[in-house]
Amino acid sequence: MPGGVWREVRAHLRREYGDTVFSSNMARLRVREDADGGLTVIAPNRFYRDWVDDHAGARLRALWNQYDPSGRAIRLVAEQDLEEAPAPVAPPKPVSVSAGDHANDARSRAVNDRFTFDTFMVGPSNEMASAAARAVVNASPSPFNPAFFYGDYGVGKTHLLNAIAHSVELGGACRKALYLTAEEFLSGFVSAMRKKDTISFKESVRRVDVLLIDDVHFIAGKPKTEDEFLHTVASLIADENQVVLASHKAPADLNVSDPRLASLLKGGFACELRKPDLDLRRKILDCKIAQASGHYPELTVPETVRDFLAARMTASARELEGVLNNVIGRTALLGRPVTMDAVEAALRELSIVSERRVTVDLIQKTVAERFGVKVSDILSKRRTKTVVKPRHVAMYLAKTMTTRSLPDIGRRFGDRDHSTVIHAVNKITDMIEAGDPVKDEIETLSREIRG
Repeated sequence: MPGGVWREVRAHLRREYGDTVFSSNMARLRVREDADGGLTVIAPNRFYRDWVDDHAGARLRALWNQYDPSGRAIRLVAEQDLEEAPAPVAPPKPVSVSAGDHANDARSRAVNDRFTFDTFMVGPSNEMASAAARAVVNASPSPFNPAFFYGDYGVGKTHLLNAIAHSVELGGACRKALYLTAEEFLSGFVSAMRKKDTISFKESVRRVDVLLIDDVHFIAGKPKTEDEFLHTVASLIADENQVVLASHKAPADLNVSDPRLASLLKGGFACELRKPDLDLRRKILDCKIAQASGHYPELTVPETVRDFLAARMTASARELEGVLNNVIGRTALLGRPVTMDAVEAALRELSIVSERRVTVDLIQKTVAERFGVKVSDILSKRRTKTVVKPRHVAMYLAKTMTTRSLPDIGRRFGDRDHSTVIHAVNKITDMIEAGDPVKDEIETLSREIRG
């Protein structure tokens, strides 16, 4: 049993995805060495298996090849799959194969009904990225090339790239899309060089209408791969084919050694995806629950639980989904109802420390102290600049950090109408998107309010 490699892979996945996501979605995976020399990664159920395959399957296989370059065949199954059918006698397709096979594998993964524009929830933090992605699909030639999406882990970059690929492949215009992670691009290129068959690799990635490369920061700093990547992207752009890239760093922040590649990346359209606000987290949660209901038709998640999770899990959509999966594992899998007790148990198991309970009163007090005014000033009818800005900031934070309705927030700010709250939220949102220093003030206040 290759236990040492599995420990290395697990440790790497934990570092990369974070403790919350790993504990909720990957910790219960186990590996079995098959008689034919291949490996079977076993998930406790099909829901768990589907999540891992969609979000971390390619990464898991790439990491295994990194720590064990023997080119083992790897398959991901659910526990009940093993009970229903024995392991295949013939080994499945290996991970390290020819460049063309890499491309075909990637294309089949990209066309995934779970990662579409319909399931990509849109809010202020990603609406520009969503609009740009749809433009990539619908415009020919594209108004910007390459399109470069960047942002922190778990904000939806991979979902967006897969949605583009899905829409292109099923768009009825006979266009071909190819989605690859940077590591797949790298491993395909290295494998082709070893086999002295780089022509096949070049053809597999350049004869498409839309090439999508995820996590391109992994390519930066590797001269030979950078060179091939540069020529691939330049060739596609010259032929008016679309290139879509994603990274957790902006183009200007990538550690690219080739100035030609750096210039090409900076010359495209760069669009940031930020962490979702409360409204968007709630929409994402509702979408994930609807998807989970396909596996568990009896699944019912009360509004109070949805509101609590959306307000509580602020780090990323991926972390939010991780906690939801843990809650489902404690309830629906066992035929039990989803309750706040089950949620609290899931949070304790994931070692998520309880934060200070955020209230409108706490927000008003914290903002008033920060801006050197009184809470009574914020609640008053005064319209001086020294009062209006903290009032708008406090309303914005009340909207994004609590589950209070707009009318309720308005009442708590001097019995104002809900339209006043909407105006304040839009005003601060516009300032943040324009790069105003209020963005830093909001982040500082959010940390202080959460304790």
